[in-house]
Amino acid sequence: MRVGMDLLGRPENTARQFFAWTHALDPHEAYVKHAECPDFGNRDRDRYDSEVCFTDKWIGNLLDWARRQPWWDNTVVIVTSDHGEAFGEHGMAHHAFELWESLVHVPLLIRVPGVPARRIELRRSQIDVAATILELMGQPVYEGSPGRSLAPELLGREEPQSHDPIVLDLPEDTHEQARRAIIEADYKLIDFGNHRYALYDLANDPAELMDIAGSNPSRLAVMKQKLAALSSGIPSVEPYGGMKLASGRIANGTLQADPKP
Repeated sequence: MRVGMDLLGRPENTARQFFAWTHALDPHEAYVKHAECPDFGNRDRDRYDSEVCFTDKWIGNLLDWARRQPWWDNTVVIVTSDHGEAFGEHGMAHHAFELWESLVHVPLLIRVPGVPARRIELRRSQIDVAATILELMGQPVYEGSPGRSLAPELLGREEPQSHDPIVLDLPEDTHEQARRAIIEADYKLIDFGNHRYALYDLANDPAELMDIAGSNPSRLAVMKQKLAALSSGIPSVEPYGGMKLASGRIANGTLQADPKP
């Protein structure tokens, strides 16, 4: 955050339209306690809370500083996360490898100057963030963009409408084969690969504890059909070349993983 303040504090960097991105890595394993925050305890979850508290403090410092800058009244602020974190849900720890809600349901806060604050209950996907940034900056959204700009509803030009279905995609890696999921209305279908699916009613079962695929075959069939149709249009990007994947094959992506020292 200090680096961000240093860069944005230089007039040559903010004299014209600018885009700045800051990625806070503190809420990641290994979790540590921070003296600036309360002692929540010694469990992983407790130390993670300390990491979140510390990160929140520094985001607050950045925003407090930004409010005093001449460009603040013309600046959009977006706060979101790349993933959640698991602490025993579904037998998992940390993140990645699966598409459970504890890992993929993340915050999305957008502050637009002059726009009154409100909460939009409808689900949104991070695939829409890039198109939203471009439109808010007065730039054209590139042709073929997979996302949909949220600017019209943020600016009040349109009433919020459902963006269903939402597709979740997790490419194959060294730990798990590829995963895909689809959310429509309150139903979520997860494709675990090898013809294994699970269906959840997120309204009544947000923790995804009861698979209703067997008791709701008609909904299962519809969701599988929609996921298959949408998946056909998602480009496949190979992981790092040379990486041994969970299926046993070797990835042939053009990018190479950094060699170990």
